[in-house]
Amino acid sequence: MKFFEYMPQGDFKMLNLAHILIIVFGLLAIVIACYLLRKVSHNKVETILKVCAIIGLVMDPLYWIWELFTTKTLHFEQTLPFYFCSLFYFTLAFAVFCKSAKVKQVCYSYLATFNIFAGLMGLILNNNLNYYSVWSFVGIRTLVFHLLMLFVSCLIWFTKYYKPQIKDLYRFMIPLGIMFVPAFIVDKIWGFDYCYLNGGKETIIEYISSAMPNIIYIILLYIVIYITVVAVFYIPTIVKYVKQNKQEKIVG
Repeated sequence: MKFFEYMPQGDFKMLNLAHILIIVFGLLAIVIACYLLRKVSHNKVETILKVCAIIGLVMDPLYWIWELFTTKTLHFEQTLPFYFCSLFYFTLAFAVFCKSAKVKQVCYSYLATFNIFAGLMGLILNNNLNYYSVWSFVGIRTLVFHLLMLFVSCLIWFTKYYKPQIKDLYRFMIPLGIMFVPAFIVDKIWGFDYCYLNGGKETIIEYISSAMPNIIYIILLYIVIYITVVAVFYIPTIVKYVKQNKQEKIVG
C-alpha cells in the first residue's frame, strides 16, 4: 500500500497547502479544546494526561515496527529517541505515573515551556514532509505527535494544572541535560545529529553552526534556549511572585 510506503527520496515539500491547513486548523482546535476544558477538575486533567502519555509512548514503537516491516532494518541515525520531541513522552510519562512531587514538577516545568518550542518547530519545520506525503503513515504520525505535544502543554496552562515555581527557572533544563548525555555520545561516535549537537544538519540552524567551532555553537544554542524560555514563560512568573511577596509583607 502506498500509504505505508518507504520513500527516502520522496518528492514532497513541507509547508505545502495540506501541511499549512493542518497547522492552522490543528492549532485552532487545540486552543478551542483547551479553552473548553479550562474549568474541569484536576483529576480529569490527570486522566487526560495519562491517556496522552500512553499515546505518546506508543508513537515511536509504531514507527519502529513500520520501519522494520518496510525496510527490514532500523535507521539508527533517525530512529533513536534522542530528539527534543522524544522528551515529550518521557517527561509526560514520569509526570503522570511517578509519585515524587519533585520529579513531577521538573517534568511539568519542561512540558509547560520548552516542549511548546519543540512541538511548534516539529510541526512547522518537519523534514519528514520533504519526503513523505501529509496523507501517508509517516506524515500523519508525525503531525499527530507534534499536535499532541502542543495540546498537553496548552492543557496544563489553561487548566492551571501546572503551577510555576521560582526553582523552575533551572528545573526545565534538567530533562534537556539528561537527554544531552546519550545524544552527545551517539553523535560523537556515529556522526548523528541528535539534539542538534552536530550542527543541526539539514535545518536552518546549519547555516549558523557552520560559521563557528562546534563547541561554541552548542554553548550558544543552549544559552539561547534557556534565555528564550525564561523570557517567554518565567519573567512574568517572577514578577507575579515578587508582587505577591510584597503584598504578603504589607498585610503581615
